Amino acid sequence: MISWIKGEIVDSWQIGNKFFILINCQDLGYEIQILETLFIKLKKRQKSDVNIILWLKHLKKEDSDLLFGFVSKDQKQFFIEILNIKGVGAQIGMSLLNKFSVNEIINAIHQKDKKLISSVPGIGKKMTERLFLELD
Repeated sequence: MISWIKGEIVDSWQIGNKFFILINCQDLGYEIQILETLFIKLKKRQKSDVNIILWLKHLKKEDSDLLFGFVSKDQKQFFIEILNIKGVGAQIGMSLLNKFSVNEIINAIHQKDKKLISSVPGIGKKMTERLFLELD
């Protein structure tokens, strides 16, 4: 199980609404999907030889292995909680964390702010209800 990674950023790119970095860690290249806020911050640096530490969630699928990287352990843990909800996949989790911080999401759930949560692309009324039920 891979929990975190520390290494040099070799490259970064965007495909649609997904953001990726390639990290060289002991001469192995790890392709990791990251949040948009980190992607923007890294692009502003304009350097590829930046070292970074990320908390990782490794997802195995039938046809692929995916790594998702987070700057804080809280983001990673919240992402894992979201993935445990029936019908919620990794991209919904990333979209939610791309739009709001963990604290903003938790506050919205405690305040029953369904409008805020359903404003995330890919999250409709039913999924919002499920998120509120499972995370409250």
